[in-house]
Amino acid sequence: MTSNYAEFDVPRDLKFKTHDLIRLGNFNCTAQLAAVYLKDVLEPPHQIVKANVELAFSVTPKDILVQGKISGQRNVQCARCLQEVRQDFSESFAETYSTKCEIIDIMYVVKQTLALTEEIRFLCKPDCKGLCAQCGKNLNEGPCHCTPENLSPFAVLKGKFK
Repeated sequence: MTSNYAEFDVPRDLKFKTHDLIRLGNFNCTAQLAAVYLKDVLEPPHQIVKANVELAFSVTPKDILVQGKISGQRNVQCARCLQEVRQDFSESFAETYSTKCEIIDIMYVVKQTLALTEEIRFLCKPDCKGLCAQCGKNLNEGPCHCTPENLSPFAVLKGKFK
């Protein structure tokens, strides 16, 4: 039988007492996470704006299985034009804990899951034109009036061999 975590509030830091989980048995719960708990998860300038977690606990005599889903929004910076964009995210995780431990820290797994899903190179859109290498104008907003440089490394050889 699955019940809701209604006897007392879900801990804000997601640290559950094992004896409470065993007493409640199998249950589901949800919580909105404060950004302060997640401020050190992503590399600056990226940051998590809001996050919600859904948890399902399955309790056996020896183990507690926690299946979860973390979803929300984060601010990320485009690697080409440096524009900050809000991005939705949703990731699932599962972890098994022994019933012998005193505290089960779900926040640790949430932070690991979010850190592993951070994109190495984020683009605001697939065809982002980036910034002008000379004046720094965002080329997505329109062309700049700089004269294009020849970016070929072989341009200095032009005219040397006839």
